Amino acid sequence: MFQKYLIPLCIVAIIYLVSTSDALTNVSAGLAILLFGMLSLGSGFRAFNGGFLENLLTSSTSTAVKSITFGTIATAVMQSSSLVSVLSISFVSAALLSLTQGIGVMFGANLGNSAGSWLIAGVSGMKISALALPLIVGGVLFNFQSSKAGKGIGQIFIGIGFFFLGVGYIKDGFEEYKEVVDFSQYAMEGLGGVLLFVGLGALMTAIVQSSHATLTIIISAFAAGSMSYENALAATLGTSVGGVMTAVIASLSTNIDGKRLAVANCIFNFSIVLLVIAIFDYFVLVNSTISMLLGLEENSVLRIAVFHTLFNLVGVVLLLPLIPKIAIFLESVMKDKDSQVDKPLYVNDTIVQYQDTAFIALTHEVYHLYENAFELISHALGFSRQDIKSQDKIDDVLKARIWAKEDVDIEIFYIKKIKVLFNAILDFSTEVQTHTQDKAYIYKFAMLTSASRHIVEAIKNMELLQPNLKKNSLSQNKILSNEYNALRTHLALLLRSIEEINTDEELHPQVAIIKLKAQKKAFKKIDKDSIVHIESMLSKKDISVPSGTSLLNAVGFSHNIAKELANAMIQIQKTRLELDENQNELEESINDGSVRE
Repeated sequence: MFQKYLIPLCIVAIIYLVSTSDALTNVSAGLAILLFGMLSLGSGFRAFNGGFLENLLTSSTSTAVKSITFGTIATAVMQSSSLVSVLSISFVSAALLSLTQGIGVMFGANLGNSAGSWLIAGVSGMKISALALPLIVGGVLFNFQSSKAGKGIGQIFIGIGFFFLGVGYIKDGFEEYKEVVDFSQYAMEGLGGVLLFVGLGALMTAIVQSSHATLTIIISAFAAGSMSYENALAATLGTSVGGVMTAVIASLSTNIDGKRLAVANCIFNFSIVLLVIAIFDYFVLVNSTISMLLGLEENSVLRIAVFHTLFNLVGVVLLLPLIPKIAIFLESVMKDKDSQVDKPLYVNDTIVQYQDTAFIALTHEVYHLYENAFELISHALGFSRQDIKSQDKIDDVLKARIWAKEDVDIEIFYIKKIKVLFNAILDFSTEVQTHTQDKAYIYKFAMLTSASRHIVEAIKNMELLQPNLKKNSLSQNKILSNEYNALRTHLALLLRSIEEINTDEELHPQVAIIKLKAQKKAFKKIDKDSIVHIESMLSKKDISVPSGTSLLNAVGFSHNIAKELANAMIQIQKTRLELDENQNELEESINDGSVRE
């Protein structure tokens, strides 16, 4: 009962403690306003996620240099390494980027993050409230626009306005009450001082989850004289350590590749921090030299921005050639746990706000579900997946194939490899639809969810077909055996046809739908003709009545399997079609067969 009220009580206590000191009130208010500005800025950029940022990310990361460049520019523009880091982890987790590409983007995000220190240092010497308040007013006015883009621009203006306002409050807090908020009392020289302030910077960043907020405090404290130059540089270095927490937290809900990328980010930041600590005095000397060449005075806060850029740039230059090796190392060391229970590979909570990314990830996950179903149905039919995917004639495979001694336990397979994915798909689809108002995308997500349901129904029918399939296909009654083997052949050819459709990237969705509907029609005809055919065999005494009844049921189950799998693939193909005003006309054309290959 006490735990329920623990967090609210802590918040009330913090509010009381902050209110007891004007200095703490100003600094804390500035910190809260700055963080709110960062949240608004992130929300504003997410309003433009209708494919632009995602498409730019996937098309601008073909090489390590391009990946780093993109990460640098994107972070500098959006002023949020957290947003770029989370997006990169999501993309790698959804297999939209390779691990190598993701590492490059993440390294670039660290370098681009130093642009924030230039912005903060640049505005710290200005009376920025005059600029902040108009931006906030303009942002609020933009928010009244009905368009999504207008609201996004409004959020960006509000974010920048509150960002500037927060910097101003923190700056004023340190200038007016530096004797209360005075880091100089902890000032230390040598390695001890470096370690202390690196730890302080890391701790503050980890707590507030924003390196920009910590940098604002550091720069303001240095400008107010409450933090020495070298201690400020050490604290700035510490923000890189604390900043990895955002990526680590974001990776917890992703697959193994997302976790590998978060570790790669840790490798970058920890490596450069350890290097700088080891030769801190030399870095300070180089930083002072560069600052002098730039014409910066000894007490200029811009020297902190120079240092922030310097050590991140050194890290990028040193680790750029090692990116492929880091990827290989992480893939060899961080292996997915060997478990018989499958789990989602592509969908996770970090991408629900990005409709394009979410759609691609959900499509991959439905294909993942189908691959598991493909494996189950193949083995239940007495084939291997390679048999189906090969170019060998199914009749030849059928003659050579010997059934496995043990039957596939469909119920256990369903629980471990089908149900878990189906539940994840349903949860993700439901969640992602709450983050979009785009009817076209809602339709696409609904189609993918429907496809997954059809796949599950196919598995249930396979479970009904299995008991008599092996026994009767191996029956001493050759006529009965041939009938069941014919069913196996038909279903194997269906799986092969679907495999060909799925792997043919140039096949137009319209043509794919026509082919799938032809498969449905063929199985429907087999089902319809089976009654007359089975009655003929019964009248000739070729098979017994119980065998005829079982065969009739088997044909029905086979028809249902084919229908459900074809429907699933049709639903997926429909999501590939442009959902415009001609969609209904297009579907009518497909239905009546007027669209030809």
